[in-house]
Amino acid sequence: MGPHNPGMDKVTLLNEIRYAERLCQRTARLYRHVQALTVFMTVVGGSGVISSLSGAVPVWVTMAGGVFLAVFGAANLAIRPADKAAANDVDAKRYAQLRTAGQSMAADELALALNKARESDTAEVDALRDIAYNDVVAEYGRPEAAVPLTLHQKFLGALA
Repeated sequence: MGPHNPGMDKVTLLNEIRYAERLCQRTARLYRHVQALTVFMTVVGGSGVISSLSGAVPVWVTMAGGVFLAVFGAANLAIRPADKAAANDVDAKRYAQLRTAGQSMAADELALALNKARESDTAEVDALRDIAYNDVVAEYGRPEAAVPLTLHQKFLGALA
């Protein structure tokens, strides 16, 4: 939905805030699922490595376990999905508080508060923007305003 336009009315600003809140919620949920996947696959890989203690397990199982352990462990360390999920949860709560407080603010005051809230936003997953937008228009009972999603976005929408 983009940066503040001075001509926006209060209803539009409140919709922008709800959109930002929903985008943060979707992004946090996606990162929590990535965290769960990487931890699970790291444990599976570690189990494969430990299976080398048994002579009855083929060598390829141990080697595959080592690869899983290394790849998913490194991905978890590099991506740090739990940290990103927590940061997006904080942003979502900030937008929810702003949306509540915004009910009693004038449009100019609300626009200023929204711009201030955006200054400290964490990075979002761009592919989730249309998904979050569709969530918000559905909440407001305007499904005809939804944008078509690509296959990739549909997949991410299922994860997030």
